[in-house]
Amino acid sequence: MVLIAPEQMEWVERDLPPIGERDVLVETRAGAISIGTELPLYRGVARSSAPARYPRMTGYESVGVVVARGAAVHRVREGDRVVSTYGHQTRAVVPASRAAVVPPDVDDELAVLLVLSGDVATGARRLGAALREAVLVTGAGEIGLLAIWVLLRLGVPAVDVVEPRAGRRDLAWRLGARLAVPPDAASDLAPAYAGGVECSARDAAFALLQERMRPGGRICVLSDGNVEPLTLAPAFHEQQLTVVGSSDCPDYRAHADWY
Repeated sequence: MVLIAPEQMEWVERDLPPIGERDVLVETRAGAISIGTELPLYRGVARSSAPARYPRMTGYESVGVVVARGAAVHRVREGDRVVSTYGHQTRAVVPASRAAVVPPDVDDELAVLLVLSGDVATGARRLGAALREAVLVTGAGEIGLLAIWVLLRLGVPAVDVVEPRAGRRDLAWRLGARLAVPPDAASDLAPAYAGGVECSARDAAFALLQERMRPGGRICVLSDGNVEPLTLAPAFHEQQLTVVGSSDCPDYRAHADWY
């Protein structure tokens, strides 16, 4: 699936490369669409360091079935379901090292979250010692909900959430959040947090997160800034905060074992 221009998509037929001895041929069953990354590109409003170029391939999260493998591939077999990062195409040749095998009891919809959950876990671990205390999350969309799930499984004692939509707050509670409040009820939150995770892509939420950090607190920004710029509030300087970014998981296969 190729994005020819903003809001213009086409299926384009292309010849696949030959299967190398360490490659697998995957037939796609499902793919995920990132509303934070792909939707702005589709609309032609993506914010990035360089202008978006068209035509461009779409997607980066897919689950499929291995239908052939190279002679040197032994860990992955024909018939295995795998998750990889080749995008929205019906078939793909990918290195076996980039194909994470999906257990039989995990459905496609859950399996395809491997990629984003890996990116979230990479960022969450960058909070370091702050993971020993309650963490505040702003935004409970897909990334925010994954952040709640990941943080709790990393041993964080409690996760509080700020989210304007009631339906998303309900999902946050169901995933184990201690508190899930709208922005106008931020007074219900703890007085200060050692760690925070920004998942809303909204500057007002990022400002609230900075204001809720204790001196020396640490924030990981998981939202990619495609909606609006995120700015450093006065609290960043006054509280001597540290803000870190996060992007791709360095090893999706290793993350798959944990996930």
